[in-house]
Amino acid sequence: MDQKRRDFLTATAAAATLGAAAPLLGQPAPAAAAEAAAAQMPSPTVSVAGYDAPTEIKKIDIINLRELEGLAQKIIPTGGFGYISSAAGDEWTRRENEAAYKRLTIVPRYLSGYKDAEMSTTLLGSKIAMPIITSVMGGHGMAHVTAEAGTAKGTDAAGTLIEVPSQSTLTMEQIAKASPGPKWFQIYFPDDPGVARELLQRAKAAGYLAIVLTIDGVSNGNRETDRRNHFVNPLPQGNFPEPRARGTRPFKPDLGWEDVAFIQKTTGLPVILKGVLSPELAVMAVDHGCAGIQVSNHGGRNLDDTPASITVLPRIVDAVGGRLTIIIDGGIRRGQDVFKALALGANAVAIARPVMFGLALGGWMGVQTVHEHLKGELEFTMRLAGAKTLEEISRHYLNA
Repeated sequence: MDQKRRDFLTATAAAATLGAAAPLLGQPAPAAAAEAAAAQMPSPTVSVAGYDAPTEIKKIDIINLRELEGLAQKIIPTGGFGYISSAAGDEWTRRENEAAYKRLTIVPRYLSGYKDAEMSTTLLGSKIAMPIITSVMGGHGMAHVTAEAGTAKGTDAAGTLIEVPSQSTLTMEQIAKASPGPKWFQIYFPDDPGVARELLQRAKAAGYLAIVLTIDGVSNGNRETDRRNHFVNPLPQGNFPEPRARGTRPFKPDLGWEDVAFIQKTTGLPVILKGVLSPELAVMAVDHGCAGIQVSNHGGRNLDDTPASITVLPRIVDAVGGRLTIIIDGGIRRGQDVFKALALGANAVAIARPVMFGLALGGWMGVQTVHEHLKGELEFTMRLAGAKTLEEISRHYLNA
């Protein structure tokens, strides 16, 4: 690594002050030992001249996840906030992702004998505290100086799993060392198979447990907010230390099933396809030996006017018939949203923007608080709806 990149990536211990935090939404506060262990994990930080990312590490007070966006806007530099918060074109798909959940209503089942909810679940062999994981999103260094290391620590402190982006600010190895929790590595398949092989082998060697292949990023989206802000990402690309020659394509534009097979053969790890929106593609994923799919429209960031993720979920679930793990992202802001996604057949949900805003507002402790808040909302939704376990949540709880 050259001196310039060493200046960008400076390993320091994150300063965190641990204090008593009130339980969120009736949930017990995290164990003090778990928080202390997270605080002791060293966090690399990113320093880039001219870009003043937030630095504070603290628990944050959350009324609801939607309010975090406005709070984060006050402290994230304009260009970075625009990149995180915006979407493609008219941003209809981003808005529709959230609005579609409100068109689904919950039918409670009272007198169910509810006492305590069992919230834990297992995803591809990893037991996690909730059916909520941190979804992939690049450039965490725009939100906080601890970047993906902070996100990984906060996700682990909440007892769940993170999808680490190949387009990360820090290297995948730095992120892996930041917390011991389960991690999947997301990849945009490079145009150069040698580069792809190296990335995949590094991910396996660093202890990543699965590979998430993003299939809907073969072209740049129409990101008008970035153009309006004249925004160019100022952060280093942690996993791509050598700059590419001008005119070369960083990612393979003609992805095919042979690339899925390449990942399977190279790593031997479970493969999850991210970007599935049709039953036909979901069935093909089963046929090609994929371990899971992520029902996703990329948060509306690439192609506008695609359907909200939740609206296509039921047909996908019916088509695959339980033959692979199904994760869904896009528009999840409430525990009721998580409940509805589980009721329609998802095994777990993935959140990105709320995590980034939590990271900006409180570093790893902010990320932890976001997950615990959403888990708390899911718990009281289950209590009020009458579902005692995640397995009980099904379509008969929905007026749909």
